[in-house]
Amino acid sequence: MIETLPALTPDAARVARTMAKCHGTLAARRRREEARSRRPSPRTFTAERLLLAGACVIYLISMAGNILRIVPAP
Repeated sequence: MIETLPALTPDAARVARTMAKCHGTLAARRRREEARSRRPSPRTFTAERLLLAGACVIYLISMAGNILRIVPAP
């Protein structure tokens, strides 16, 4: 029975298409990873930190004011 089966040979065109598709996928993944790994400029990062710190300070001042309104004065 096994003698009647044809011998399998690789299809060169299909191999080339598969390899090209894999290389394209890997190149796209590499570009996405490089785009993600880029860091913003230090100036932008510092401005974001200052903005966040200012928002935290405003929130804490507001929370302290609310607590002082709730707690009765002695």
